[in-house]
Amino acid sequence: MTGEKSFTLPVFALILLSFILGTSEFVIIGILPDIAAGIDCSIVMIGNLISFFAIAYAIGTPLVTACLSQYNRYYLLIGLTAIFILSNIMCGLAVNYTMLLVSRIIIAIVSGTVLGISMTFPNELVSVRNRPKVISWIFSGFSVAAVFGVPFGTFLSQMINWRSTFIFLSVFSFIVLVLLWRSLPNVEAGKKSNLLHQFALFKSQRIQLGMVVLVCSFAGTYTMYTYLTPILQNNLHIPDMYISLVLSLFGFCTIISNLGSGRLAGIGGIRKLPIVYIVQGIALFAIPFTVNVASVGLVNIMILGVTMYLHNASLQIFFLNTASLERPEAFTLASSLNPISANIGIALGSAGGSLIVMVADMPYVGFGGVIFMLIALFVNLKLLHIMADIKKRPHISRS
Repeated sequence: MTGEKSFTLPVFALILLSFILGTSEFVIIGILPDIAAGIDCSIVMIGNLISFFAIAYAIGTPLVTACLSQYNRYYLLIGLTAIFILSNIMCGLAVNYTMLLVSRIIIAIVSGTVLGISMTFPNELVSVRNRPKVISWIFSGFSVAAVFGVPFGTFLSQMINWRSTFIFLSVFSFIVLVLLWRSLPNVEAGKKSNLLHQFALFKSQRIQLGMVVLVCSFAGTYTMYTYLTPILQNNLHIPDMYISLVLSLFGFCTIISNLGSGRLAGIGGIRKLPIVYIVQGIALFAIPFTVNVASVGLVNIMILGVTMYLHNASLQIFFLNTASLERPEAFTLASSLNPISANIGIALGSAGGSLIVMVADMPYVGFGGVIFMLIALFVNLKLLHIMADIKKRPHISRS
């Protein structure tokens, strides 16, 4: 039953769930050398785990979500979280690269499905008015993971070994699993529907445009974010002893961004996103011109951090509302479109940034980000135009 209180035990459990999902996804970046030495592999091979993770996440999430959407969401979330825990234990016990790769692929597929299902629970937990706020809190778990979870996991790896990072993550995940089991409502099963009926959701023009907006907005910011550390070191000339501090400050800015996304969703949603993309485009364009002055360059980068995730809650609610109107049987699948689009955008942004670095100076990754951001802006405007036309019609037809 929904109510006026928003920060309740089940909501807290869902925030912790996104925190462990984010920590599991990102922590490998901080312990790459330790893993490579531990299983006698090159750092490049271990680095490829990140690419395999993103591919498995983007491809596996919609397939698994669609296949399981007809089942009880409560039991699905509990069961898949248990698989997530076992897969992290497998990572900690991995004796070779193959075992580690298989474990990471399972974690990727399960993580995307778990996050998508968790995003459907605010409907049962809070009122419509508080839903954007709760969704933004859940998304903020990933930013908190970047600020606290990843550094702590790296610390454990350095103090003990890399296996202890995954074992600790598994133990903490079990505590979260108990909280989910005891606090979440046992919701009814989804509507039975075959895969073709659910994947018909992707035929919706509004869904297509919404995903393009999200992919391009993530690609725009991650074109820069992928190379944030070398930009700080080589262009802004931040001393090595302060790099972690600056990255933590950027992480706090992204927390503000995620929480702000709930506020933005409540006062206009996707109608306000063009303003966000214009600000981000200006900040990205300014990167090559601001790196010569450390203070100005840092302020510009923090602006990108504060605006980085402002779209999250608005587009998540847009996907869910559109599915409810056009394809109710694909509601659970719609809940996974945000993380799917995000991972595609991250992969595109990282690849785009790498191409630019190969042919130009590193700060020019900002120009690449501008291109993605302009596409996000114009597609968002196109989406708003289509929605305005639909409102003029007496009935909304399925796309």
